[in-house]
Amino acid sequence: MPTNNIELIKALDKIRLGNLYVHNDELPDINFSSESLKTRKVYLVETLASINALVDRGTMLLYGGHGGGKTTLAKYLGQVFHQLSKDSIENCILRGHPQLTEEKILGSLDIAQLTGAKELSENASGEKKVDVIWNDFVDSQWKIIDEINRLSPYAQNILLSLLAESSVKYHNEPKRLGNFTLFATMNPKDDTNSNWDMSLPFKDRFAVALPITMPDYESLSTIGREKDKSNKLDNLASYLDNFDLRKAQEEVRELKYSEEAELLINIIISSYRICDRISKESNDKITVENGLCTKPSECHYYQVNKVCNKIINPLSVRVKEDLYRYGKALAWFLGDSEVELKHIKALAPFMIWHRSSLSKIFKKEISESRFDAGVFSLNIELESTREIIEMICSEFEGLFPLLQTFEKVKMGKLTTAEFKEFTQRIKDDRNNFLVTKKEIIPILEQSYLPVYNEITTFNNRIERTNDIQELNKIKYELTDRYDIPNRQFLADIIEKKRRKIGSQSLPPHVFKLSFKDLNLIVAKECFELEQIIKSKFNSNFNPTYNKTEVLSDLGEGEFNLSMERLNEGSGESSLRFVFQGKEDHPIFIFLKKHNVG
Repeated sequence: MPTNNIELIKALDKIRLGNLYVHNDELPDINFSSESLKTRKVYLVETLASINALVDRGTMLLYGGHGGGKTTLAKYLGQVFHQLSKDSIENCILRGHPQLTEEKILGSLDIAQLTGAKELSENASGEKKVDVIWNDFVDSQWKIIDEINRLSPYAQNILLSLLAESSVKYHNEPKRLGNFTLFATMNPKDDTNSNWDMSLPFKDRFAVALPITMPDYESLSTIGREKDKSNKLDNLASYLDNFDLRKAQEEVRELKYSEEAELLINIIISSYRICDRISKESNDKITVENGLCTKPSECHYYQVNKVCNKIINPLSVRVKEDLYRYGKALAWFLGDSEVELKHIKALAPFMIWHRSSLSKIFKKEISESRFDAGVFSLNIELESTREIIEMICSEFEGLFPLLQTFEKVKMGKLTTAEFKEFTQRIKDDRNNFLVTKKEIIPILEQSYLPVYNEITTFNNRIERTNDIQELNKIKYELTDRYDIPNRQFLADIIEKKRRKIGSQSLPPHVFKLSFKDLNLIVAKECFELEQIIKSKFNSNFNPTYNKTEVLSDLGEGEFNLSMERLNEGSGESSLRFVFQGKEDHPIFIFLKKHNVG
């Protein structure tokens, strides 16, 4: 169970007690597991903002009116998590403006080289080039985009690769970014005609979106009374002085999922996509608002308790990946030992509402029903998404046993008789689930039934052996077995088992090599390492500082090999390699020979 979360919560409490930033909305149905935090409330804004820093490449959109504390929150947390000064934080901010150019976003060419006052640099191919001086916003691990809706479509496109691929390019000079946390703030449209709509693909790059309301009456009683607020702001960098963010992120990545939570994520993504009559992802002309769901008699699934007739756009695969990552971060933040249903239910609305679109009729019904009950929605998109998630979770309760059994089918855990019984049971009319009708039943009958005995044989062989060579043999046999529907699933099991066996039997060896001229030395002495580096970096061998690069994985190859660039000061740097494999391997021999630390 995570323990460092307590240290983080205490730092957040200091901010709250200092009246620097206060929002009292709570995350529903969520509590801390740590004994010392049992009575502590789980505040919505600080929780979602904090877990955005606990994942790799966290991206969050804060939406709300002017003066609601959106940028302030991002600045404070940057000082706390990265021990940054107020001035350093200001350098991390990209302020939205319609006239923002590529140079103001990314960087500029070295003026000294352009004027001849300084020699040109050489690239890996020996060609002369002008260096790019990257802006602090690009280099910083903590990034803030203020008023992002004031960025033109041109500026949004420049940022798209940063958000999507963690890389940027300026004057043909690519730059791979290390791990970062990014917050973007967005105000409602004003009357200055300087706001731009954000495209759905651009919004899809933000994992979390949170509408920020103004502080409530209780909070307002403390705001503005602080006589010496600047002193507290100067101390923010010391609030988490001994907190290791990288270690916390590693702990987050290592957290496991309950079977229910993992399957719920899959069902949420599927429920947004599946339709009994059309492929939503490949048709934008016929929608639930335009001919698809206008006549209830034409579709068996046009029902009040079904979500398919309420969803216009399906979700991207990124939503699955983001829910998986942020689910772990929320569990860690709360002190839980694994990700459970409650974590996914709590997070899903905030990770989906801005990345899809729902039927206007459905949103109107939600708004009117709440209005009649005296409840006034602040954000109908978010509130409607909450309802969709509730409906999916309600159906999931009856669907879960069938999904559990289907997982056993993929693992070859059922006998032939049990498999045949399941294929009949799942077709029962009482199991009125769209995902079973459209996707599970067809694959059971068409793909699994003809080869199920062979699937059980493959799974038994994988389960019985602890020999890496035998696992390699099984994986090779699966390579051209296109008739095995769970071939990729079996390959994943083999990779995980290889990784586990290798990790237990092969000790890790740590080496430190000087970065200077290393690529030239590798090219002369170690062909195997040269090929790996070339495939990872192409011709631009310039690893990002303090970012662990996985060069080889025991799950797929003969050894584990990771690399991290370290700053040694005075312009010098080194590379820290961790090798886990046989000691007679050429890469191990090379690393040992050139080890300087």
